[in-house]
Amino acid sequence: MCRSPDATTTIPDTDETKMRKRSWKSQHATSLSEAFELCVEHAAERRRPAKVLADLMGVELKTLYRWLAETSMPMNRVRQFEEFCGARFVSEYLCIADGRRVVIEIPTGRRPNVADLSSLQSAFADAAAVLCRYYASGHEQADAIAALTHAMTQAAYHRENVTKDRAPELLFDEAEAK
Repeated sequence: MCRSPDATTTIPDTDETKMRKRSWKSQHATSLSEAFELCVEHAAERRRPAKVLADLMGVELKTLYRWLAETSMPMNRVRQFEEFCGARFVSEYLCIADGRRVVIEIPTGRRPNVADLSSLQSAFADAAAVLCRYYASGHEQADAIAALTHAMTQAAYHRENVTKDRAPELLFDEAEAK
């Protein structure tokens, strides 16, 4: 931190203001409004503000804002909205909202790297820690459910990946190839 000449305020150095890129894979919405917010934030990070989304969807900006404010987007527009945002938070939330489903990405059968496996281990460790705190105090029920769901999703992904290991799929999407 650098001190300003009057020494009453601090000016952050450029190194301290750099933020880590958000990890979208571990993000899961807990409500429909949060799902829409996450989609809009993901689109903004990809340099697609609401005006661009409205133009791509062929609707007026005020219509898009009304849908987002009321969380009442027509179902035939949700898929289009998510495609332009580059995220599937709304569809995922609608699938898991009743609490009896787990949604996973369809694995391609490629061999995981060390980071993938450490992410799985971390998910189980986090779930176990939150579960211990929940059983000890009875608090953090939502956190326990979220952590367990995340760990189960990671495990289900790797289970499906193992079944496809002998016949992996070809990577046609440039984003998957990287």
